[in-house]
Order: sequence, then structure tokens, then C-alpha cells
Amino acid sequence: MSLLAVPIIAVVALVASVLSLVVIFILSVRHKAQLTLLTSQYQAQELILNNIQRTNEKLHFDIDKLQQQYEQIMIENTQVSKQLEHRIKILQTQIDNQHDVISQLQTDQGDNKFYTRAIKLAKKGANIDEIVTECELPYAEVEMLISVYQKKTSS
Repeated sequence: MSLLAVPIIAVVALVASVLSLVVIFILSVRHKAQLTLLTSQYQAQELILNNIQRTNEKLHFDIDKLQQQYEQIMIENTQVSKQLEHRIKILQTQIDNQHDVISQLQTDQGDNKFYTRAIKLAKKGANIDEIVTECELPYAEVEMLISVYQKKTSS
């Protein structure tokens, strides 16, 4: 090997070493920039995740609160429904009683219609004989009706 070949090899090795160092430096700068970018993306993702977790916790709290309100409303609705059912039963009983009274009055009206007619005639000033004949009531009862209604109209 010649003496010139050794420095050329050394120069080539030196140039290769410098080139490799430049390439390594450029690659490390790129990787550092990518690492910085990835780090900032990671931190942003971490902030987003923390916000999501806080929002999730708040939503769970709100859901629990709404669930409690719903349960309270359901309890109140059940109580109101029971009270209304009780009132409905009472009102139904009252309605049934009123129907019984109405039925009784309707059956009694057949007997009372003669008296009602007699009272109307007495108020109009009919005499005892007219009322006895038209209403088929006893003379004494008609006499009493006339005396009662003549006193009312003259008072």
C-alpha cells in the first residue's frame, strides 16, 4: 500500500465520520422536534382526558341527584294517587247514596204529586171542594193545607 493511500483512507474515513455525525445530528434534531410535538400532543390529550373525567364525574353527580328527585316525586305521586283513590271511593259512596235518595224521591213522588197539586191549587185560591175532587185527598187534609197556605200568603 502506498503512503498516499493511507491519508486518502483517513480522509475518506474522516469525511464519512463527519457525514455520519451530521446525519445523526440532523436525525436527532428531527426526532427531538417529533418528541417535542408528541409531548405537547400527549399533554393536550391529558388535559382533554382530565376535562372529560371531571365532566363525567359532574354528570354522574347530576344523574344521582336527578335519580333522587325522581324517586321522591314517585313517592309523592304514589301518596297522592292513594289519597285520590280514597277520595274517589268516598265520592262514589256519596254518589250511590244520592242515587238511592233520588230513587226514593222518585218513588215517593207518586204519593206526593197529589199533595203538590193540592198546594198549587190552594195557593191559587181554589176552594176545598175543588181540591178534594181534583186531588182525591181527604177533606180534613185539604182543609189543613188551605189553612197553612192561606196563612203563608196573608203573612
